[in-house]
Amino acid sequence: MAGMSHRIRERTDALDAAGNTTAAVGKGFAIGSAALVSLALLAMTMKSVGSAALKMVEEVRRQFNTIPGLMEGTAKPDYATCVKISTDASIKEMIPPGALVMLTPLIVGIFFGVETLSGVLAGSLVSGVHVMP
Repeated sequence: MAGMSHRIRERTDALDAAGNTTAAVGKGFAIGSAALVSLALLAMTMKSVGSAALKMVEEVRRQFNTIPGLMEGTAKPDYATCVKISTDASIKEMIPPGALVMLTPLIVGIFFGVETLSGVLAGSLVSGVHVMP
C-alpha cells in the first residue's frame, strides 16, 4: 500500500507476529496468576485455621495439666479462656486475607484506573475470588 519493498513487508509481518505472541504469553501469565490468587487466599485461610486450632489445643492441654479434677470430670474447665483464644486468634489470623480482599480493588483502582478495576471485579466474580468489599 505504501509502495515499500517486499522485504519491508516481511519484516513488519515478523514484528507483528512477535507482538501477537508476546501479547498471548502475557495473557496466559495474567490468567494463570489470577487463578493462583484464589489458591493463595484459600491457603491463607487454611493457615489461619490451623494456627488458631493449635493455640486451642495448647490451652486445653494446659487446663488438663493445671486444673485438678478436670480429667475425672469433677472440675469445670475454663471456657472463657478458650472462647477468648478462639476469638482473638480468628480476628488476628484473618487480617491478611481480609486485607487482600479489601485492598486489591482499592490499589488497582488508584494505580491502574477504572477500566482495570472493572476487569478485576469481573474476574473476581467469574473465578469466585471475592475481592470486593
